[in-house]
Amino acid sequence: MALIRLTPICLLVYLCCFGLFVSTVLGAKARHFKWEVEYMYGAPDCLENVVMGINGQFPGPTIKARAGDTVVVHLTNKLHTEGVVIHWHGIRQLGTPWADGTASISQCAINPRETFVDKFKVDKAGTYFYHGHYGMQRSAGLYGLLIVDVEEGKKEPFQYDGEFNLLLSDWWHKGVHEQEVDLSANPMRWIGEPQSLLVNGRGQFNCSLAAMHNSNGSGLPECKFRGNERCAPNILHVMPNKTYRLRVASTTALASLNLAIGNHKMLMVEGDGNYLEPFWVNDFDIYSGETYSVLFRTDQHPTDNYWISVGVRGREPRTPQALAILHYQTTTASKLPTLAPPDTPLWNDYSRKQIIF
Repeated sequence: MALIRLTPICLLVYLCCFGLFVSTVLGAKARHFKWEVEYMYGAPDCLENVVMGINGQFPGPTIKARAGDTVVVHLTNKLHTEGVVIHWHGIRQLGTPWADGTASISQCAINPRETFVDKFKVDKAGTYFYHGHYGMQRSAGLYGLLIVDVEEGKKEPFQYDGEFNLLLSDWWHKGVHEQEVDLSANPMRWIGEPQSLLVNGRGQFNCSLAAMHNSNGSGLPECKFRGNERCAPNILHVMPNKTYRLRVASTTALASLNLAIGNHKMLMVEGDGNYLEPFWVNDFDIYSGETYSVLFRTDQHPTDNYWISVGVRGREPRTPQALAILHYQTTTASKLPTLAPPDTPLWNDYSRKQIIF
């Protein structure tokens, strides 16, 4: 039998056409992104500082895709003196280990002014995130969410009316290069506890959203916001008697955290891209690198707002809790919750039951 010899050009055309055919049959898509990584000024906790951003955004853009899609990121390093890589946390990188983003292990760092194309398949639905994996660039703010929905035509084992994403992180006022020198010194110079906890890149340093309740004993003065500040609290706008999915990811460098929603129980349904046997909780712990999805029902008084609390676990906290607002759209958006924020467990209390039996 005669063999057909293909020229490199013909072979390339054949592979492209075959890939297009497979993509069409399976309904998968290639999702392209063009990113530029650079330092910029920001005020994550209301105090201006240098942060690392993507396309002028901090945190970086959220990637949305469906299981089976191919993600293609054209990443240009606009840092002047540093390499950069992105790790796609939780993505298995089957067949694409060079896109995993672990510098000097599976991938070379992208040098200043160079562009590298990360191309990989997201084969499993779930909640994921990405972050810098070179030096301390994750602590500098190089991170964002990666949400993978189920394939077109398929359904998840639970239903909901809408969804929100919360990306949790810790934040220091000392720059990451100085932190790196401190931690590498002999003897080591400890950098201390973070000054703030951030929710979607927003925190409030030296003031408290819930000062009138003084629930955390911090004695901080009340925060005064007009509402257009970049560090103003996150507000989740909901309608009464609906079910919402809350996707939560932690990209902290040090702090383990606990999350609770005032007067709302949560149904755990997903952890690290895996469906769970559902169970109810009042609050839940989340450690660095973990992701969860919970469902909650907006069945509380429709003219009230409610606090979302994030507190430190496993370390004696010297960092005030982070707060966001669950806003029922039948009430005034600017109205602060009248109830105190829910208490997250004490940092060393592991006897308290979080699970509702």
